Amino acid sequence: MKDKAKLAGISIFPVKSTSGIAQSRAWVGLEGISFDRRFVVTDLAGRMMTARKFPKMVTIKSTLVENGIVLSAPGAKNLHLAIEEFDRDEFECKIWSDRFFAYTTTEKANAWFTEVIGRDAQLLFCGEESNRFREKLGTKVSFADAYPLLVISQGSLDELNRRASHPQTMSQFRTNIVVDGVEPFAEDGWERIAIGEVEFQVGSTCQRCILTSIDPVTGEKMAEKEPTATLSRFRADEKGAIYFGMNLVALNEGVIEVGDEVRVLETRSPVLYRDADA
Repeated sequence: MKDKAKLAGISIFPVKSTSGIAQSRAWVGLEGISFDRRFVVTDLAGRMMTARKFPKMVTIKSTLVENGIVLSAPGAKNLHLAIEEFDRDEFECKIWSDRFFAYTTTEKANAWFTEVIGRDAQLLFCGEESNRFREKLGTKVSFADAYPLLVISQGSLDELNRRASHPQTMSQFRTNIVVDGVEPFAEDGWERIAIGEVEFQVGSTCQRCILTSIDPVTGEKMAEKEPTATLSRFRADEKGAIYFGMNLVALNEGVIEVGDEVRVLETRSPVLYRDADA
């Protein structure tokens, strides 16, 4: 039967490494989906702080409001940040090997994150347009790790769960775009796709890290070293690095909506992984 690929889910993560927001419709810009990874928590030297080291960050939730954002965390009072109140001083930050200028928000935000995380912290934002240009991609990127967007098919998660010791969720993988109606790992063979008004260039397979093993609800490590334990058996390269999902770059701006057809415009030969379970 011919695949009928549909956009099944859209998620954004306004503050890097914190909880996501599901959307039914979204604007995709060249830097990614609007409001996705537009904020980052850093130490006082501008080095990113993430849930890899501070896992409770995944329990911080964002709510978008007319003039800014409301942040909430277990045991803390809600923090309402109005964009017009931001200090907007240039501050050099570091996302992996990329150094670029972001902008300060408020001392109130810095104090809130310091209290919630338990370490001196500050909240920075991209501004109206990110100053981070990635030459490899030919586009600007917000505070995302490397690429503006990530896609995973529902079939891939279903196949992982068929093998795993207990169910894993799509939110563990911090996925922007979920596609249904295709075979597991069909996305590995995509070169260029279109959804709604937007065409996307498919980049590299996404290498996964310890962050996927943190329960997005509790901030605790998942039982039995999942999903790493299972992925390492059938989605690992010869060096042991594991891969799940495909990175994306938008080639134009436009609207995407849950239910949109996902059109595969060009394909590639997918990377083949040794399957220890076969």
